[in-house]
Amino acid sequence: MGLSPKGRLTVRALLERELRSPRVPSLETACARLADRPLDDTLADLDDVLSGPVTVEAGWRLQVLVSALYHHAGASLPLTEELRARIHTAQATTAKE
Repeated sequence: MGLSPKGRLTVRALLERELRSPRVPSLETACARLADRPLDDTLADLDDVLSGPVTVEAGWRLQVLVSALYHHAGASLPLTEELRARIHTAQATTAKE
Protein backbone atom coordinates (compact mmCIF):
# COMPACT_ATOMS: atom_id res chain seq x y z
CA MET A 1 0.00 0.00 0.00
CA GLY A 2 1.31 3.43 -0.90
CA LEU A 3 4.20 2.19 -3.03
CA SER A 4 5.21 3.87 -6.25
CA PRO A 5 5.64 1.71 -9.36
CA LYS A 6 9.34 1.51 -8.42
CA GLY A 7 8.39 0.18 -4.97
CA ARG A 8 9.24 3.44 -3.16
CA LEU A 9 6.79 4.74 -0.59
CA THR A 10 5.44 8.16 -1.70
CA VAL A 11 2.56 10.51 -0.95
CA ARG A 12 1.45 10.46 -4.60
CA ALA A 13 1.32 6.66 -4.58
CA LEU A 14 -0.85 6.86 -1.45
CA LEU A 15 -3.33 8.97 -3.42
CA GLU A 16 -3.26 6.83 -6.55
CA ARG A 17 -3.52 3.42 -4.95
CA GLU A 18 -6.86 1.69 -4.44
CA LEU A 19 -7.51 1.11 -0.76
CA ARG A 20 -8.30 -2.35 0.51
CA SER A 21 -11.40 -2.97 2.55
CA PRO A 22 -11.91 -1.83 5.24
CA ARG A 23 -10.66 1.49 3.87
CA VAL A 24 -9.84 3.41 7.04
CA PRO A 25 -7.48 0.83 8.61
CA SER A 26 -5.85 0.31 5.23
CA LEU A 27 -5.26 4.06 4.85
CA GLU A 28 -4.04 4.44 8.43
CA THR A 29 -1.50 1.66 7.91
CA ALA A 30 -0.18 3.26 4.72
CA CYS A 31 0.04 6.67 6.40
CA ALA A 32 1.90 5.21 9.38
CA ARG A 33 4.41 3.71 6.94
CA LEU A 34 4.87 7.11 5.30
CA ALA A 35 5.30 8.67 8.74
CA ASP A 36 8.18 6.23 9.37
CA ARG A 37 10.17 7.91 6.59
CA PRO A 38 12.28 10.99 7.32
CA LEU A 39 9.82 13.84 7.89
CA ASP A 40 11.58 16.13 5.39
CA ASP A 41 11.18 13.53 2.62
CA THR A 42 7.47 13.14 3.28
CA LEU A 43 6.98 16.92 3.46
CA ALA A 44 8.75 17.32 0.10
CA ASP A 45 6.40 14.71 -1.41
CA LEU A 46 3.43 16.47 0.14
CA ASP A 47 4.55 19.83 -1.27
CA ASP A 48 4.72 18.26 -4.72
CA VAL A 49 1.21 16.80 -4.40
CA LEU A 50 -0.25 20.08 -3.10
CA SER A 51 1.10 21.96 -6.11
CA GLY A 52 -1.49 20.19 -8.27
CA PRO A 53 -5.19 19.40 -8.07
CA VAL A 54 -6.48 17.84 -4.85
CA THR A 55 -9.83 16.06 -5.01
CA VAL A 56 -12.11 15.50 -2.03
CA GLU A 57 -10.88 11.89 -1.79
CA ALA A 58 -7.25 12.95 -2.00
CA GLY A 59 -7.85 15.62 0.63
CA TRP A 60 -9.32 13.04 2.99
CA ARG A 61 -6.30 10.79 2.53
CA LEU A 62 -3.91 13.70 3.04
CA GLN A 63 -5.68 14.72 6.25
CA VAL A 64 -5.15 11.19 7.60
CA LEU A 65 -1.49 11.45 6.57
CA VAL A 66 -1.12 14.77 8.43
CA SER A 67 -2.51 13.12 11.57
CA ALA A 68 0.04 10.33 11.20
CA LEU A 69 2.84 12.87 10.78
CA TYR A 70 1.76 14.55 14.01
CA HIS A 71 1.27 11.37 16.04
CA HIS A 72 4.11 9.24 14.66
CA ALA A 73 6.69 11.47 12.98
CA GLY A 74 6.93 14.34 15.43
CA ALA A 75 5.44 17.04 13.21
CA SER A 76 4.62 20.07 15.34
CA LEU A 77 1.09 21.32 15.91
CA PRO A 78 1.75 24.57 13.99
CA LEU A 79 3.09 22.54 11.06
CA THR A 80 0.07 20.24 11.04
CA GLU A 81 -2.27 23.24 11.14
CA GLU A 82 -0.40 24.78 8.20
CA LEU A 83 -0.57 21.51 6.23
CA ARG A 84 -4.30 21.14 6.91
CA ALA A 85 -4.90 24.70 5.69
CA ARG A 86 -2.87 24.04 2.54
CA ILE A 87 -4.90 20.89 1.85
CA HIS A 88 -8.16 22.84 2.20
CA THR A 89 -6.85 25.59 -0.09
CA ALA A 90 -5.77 23.07 -2.73
CA GLN A 91 -9.17 21.36 -2.56
CA ALA A 92 -11.01 24.70 -2.90
CA THR A 93 -8.86 25.64 -5.88
CA THR A 94 -9.51 22.27 -7.51
CA ALA A 95 -13.27 22.58 -6.93
CA LYS A 96 -13.33 25.97 -8.70
CA GLU A 97 -11.54 24.63 -11.79
